[in-house]
Amino acid sequence: MALTGLWPAFSQVLREEDITVWKDVIYAIVDGHELKLDIAVPKCLQAPAPAIVDIPGGAWRMVRKSSDDALFYAQFGFIGVSITHRTSDIAPFPAAVHDCKTVIRWLRAHAEKYHINPDKIGVTGFSSGGHLAVLLGTSGGDAYLEGHGGYGGYSSRVQAVVDHFGPTDFLKMNDTDLPDKPDVFSPDSAPSLFLGGPLREKADLARLANPIAYIDAGDPPVLIGHGEKDAMVVINQSEILYEALKKAGVPTTFVRVKNASHMYRPYKWDVEVSPTVEAMNRMTVEWFEKWLGRPELDITRIEHREPKQTPLSGKKIPFSYRLTFEFPGEITAGTCRGRFMVRAGDKILLRGNIQVDDLSSKDKQFFRQDFMAEESDLAGKDIAWNFQGEIHISCFDKPETIMFLQDEKYDSGIEGVGFHFRVNKDNTVNIEKKVYRK
Repeated sequence: MALTGLWPAFSQVLREEDITVWKDVIYAIVDGHELKLDIAVPKCLQAPAPAIVDIPGGAWRMVRKSSDDALFYAQFGFIGVSITHRTSDIAPFPAAVHDCKTVIRWLRAHAEKYHINPDKIGVTGFSSGGHLAVLLGTSGGDAYLEGHGGYGGYSSRVQAVVDHFGPTDFLKMNDTDLPDKPDVFSPDSAPSLFLGGPLREKADLARLANPIAYIDAGDPPVLIGHGEKDAMVVINQSEILYEALKKAGVPTTFVRVKNASHMYRPYKWDVEVSPTVEAMNRMTVEWFEKWLGRPELDITRIEHREPKQTPLSGKKIPFSYRLTFEFPGEITAGTCRGRFMVRAGDKILLRGNIQVDDLSSKDKQFFRQDFMAEESDLAGKDIAWNFQGEIHISCFDKPETIMFLQDEKYDSGIEGVGFHFRVNKDNTVNIEKKVYRK
């Protein structure tokens, strides 16, 4: 999965109307399972362009391709591709690797139709998708991982890799003292399910699934990003990969993301992630531009087109961000502190801090901030809003840390957004998305 869902803010070259998107293209049928991809191709290419294959994460279990991820790379002139593969509940390792390699061969077989430069294919992914991306990079030509998905006359090698916190040595994934880490040796852990049995019993198979097992000097350049506080896939996985690539002489860069947990989320509500998600997006694109080359675009068709017309003016619309609270029985004290953001499309409408020092009575159990938004900024956009902070009431032993994000398609009846926090008798907290209407 690309980082598009995490609000990148830098400018893209192309708009959606500059791009043709094919959805649900079947690239293979394996044991009755249709394997599909989405592919996005810029309309203004002057020459066949490099392709970027985005492999979704999801613990090899929940794989959801997205045309938005394909569009993300197409906005920079690349051929963007988002794929599915067989999940671990359908077929264990090496099935997913076979499917990903089939995608690369399929792209080369269909290079002319989709204006792909078959000599320049990059691959990227997050978490389990990052694992598969690196494995494609390091295992080029390995017969065991190649599979028989078709298009055998074409190569499955890739020319550049961007890996975001993917596992690289399964047997060392427990080597951390971070709290809340999953036990990868559990029979129902994601690695165990991926391998088709408990990790300890599948140690030999795990070594075949480790990207580091195949590294040699001929591997493509690899950019690695990893959150220093990631307990789901601990950072030693990227450290091991980086050192092995360096030793083999493979071009590589390792970006340690400070204060970040899994998916580059802040590990605490009151810390800043550095580099930012925006910066990681930029580094990803620049890595592919460096090693695959910048796509050749007909700039005149981009720069001299008529600006998109909209019938909306700069009319101001009142809008609000709100929090409400519901507690069991009486409490003697309570506070809420944090920060929030409201965004429409790529534009930040409002961001601010939350400081509610007294939640001890019902008439005080709310937070509201009103502001004026441009009607033209809202129309046709997805509104996204979040909360990062903590709630502490007298029945809690310690503050409850919450980081939550929601979204809604805007319509003219919406006048506010927010969250409702309900504390249950067992001290668990439920968070409800709130959309306030006129």
